[in-house]
Amino acid sequence: MKIHRGRIAQHKHDQHLREYLKQNLNELIQQKELIIDGKVKTQIATLDLPTLKFAEETQYLAQGAGSGAGGAGAAGQGAGDERIQALGGLLGGDHHGKELRVELDFDEFVKLAQEVLLEEMRLPSFHEPARWGEVESQDIPELDDLDRIGLRADLNLEETMVQSLFRNARERGALDYDVDVQQDAWYFIEDPTTFQNNRSVEVYVLDVSGSMRGEYLSLVRKTIFILWHYLERRYPTNLRRYVVFQDVAEEKTRDEFFCVESSGGTHISTGFEKAVELLDGAGEYDKFLFMFTDGETSSGDFDLAKKRFEEARGAFDLVIYGHVNPGGRGIGGFSEYVQEAAKTGEGATFANLMDLETIRAAMKDFLAFFDAQASRRYAGTARR
Repeated sequence: MKIHRGRIAQHKHDQHLREYLKQNLNELIQQKELIIDGKVKTQIATLDLPTLKFAEETQYLAQGAGSGAGGAGAAGQGAGDERIQALGGLLGGDHHGKELRVELDFDEFVKLAQEVLLEEMRLPSFHEPARWGEVESQDIPELDDLDRIGLRADLNLEETMVQSLFRNARERGALDYDVDVQQDAWYFIEDPTTFQNNRSVEVYVLDVSGSMRGEYLSLVRKTIFILWHYLERRYPTNLRRYVVFQDVAEEKTRDEFFCVESSGGTHISTGFEKAVELLDGAGEYDKFLFMFTDGETSSGDFDLAKKRFEEARGAFDLVIYGHVNPGGRGIGGFSEYVQEAAKTGEGATFANLMDLETIRAAMKDFLAFFDAQASRRYAGTARR
């Protein structure tokens, strides 16, 4: 049997890297420049095995038994006497703790982060609710397509097992069937052409004023990664746009969005305005706006921000306003207005993002939107 030592070493390296990233996720995710050239870059301290080197200029002293003719005749001492000897080379333990710079593809980093967050928060699996409502037709819907979400009774065992096999080969380097329903499940569904919408346009808007750094960024990015986990299981097509704002708002690429430079004041109205502009031509999509800010808008912008918020709520199917609040302070400013507005009307939810538990609560509210949407869809198809 041929042993592929290179593959074994690579597998062990990948295991150590994954464990390191999981243990240090909170520190890594706070990096100001999270993506550089499409990669997440970090340094890992490693423990090297000691190596023997000879003929070094530096000499170290060691005590031991002498041997050989030269040792026996020196200073009249007999063989076997204890004496101080000069040894060449480096002491064992030198150069330990070398740091290696490791690069990880951003998509792979996101998958690792999702694994950690889903396990820590114990988030629910995403399944469409059972059909209900008044039925006027005896026709049973034909399940002639596959999707990542669906009813447990419609689980496609063959596709699910194949997905499990591929995932374990990719992540563990082993061809094992170890099914994780949250990640591997495929379901029989109706042809998506019978659905009203099966694509999403998602606009992520981030306040990059001076306070948005460190733990603030950590909460925002963790929330976004979990949102991606659910949105990618709901929609075959995800069109994503990114906006950052301070005194003005600008559209950014994904990599630029995750390499923010905090500075300037805060005009929340510009963020909403830019987001609505980006919806041009997106009529066939389910439209989502995710706003992340500490809610402290500049003086004179409050009334305009309220107007732009209402415009955004009318333009998007759902606006999720994330008040980034790692210290758990009271809610004030513009965030207080949005919190009250979200209670009295549809199309918007408010999330006070303080820690993992509040992110978990925000995800439950987000999934409730899909429950209501699916219920309306099935009620409509049942009456055809």
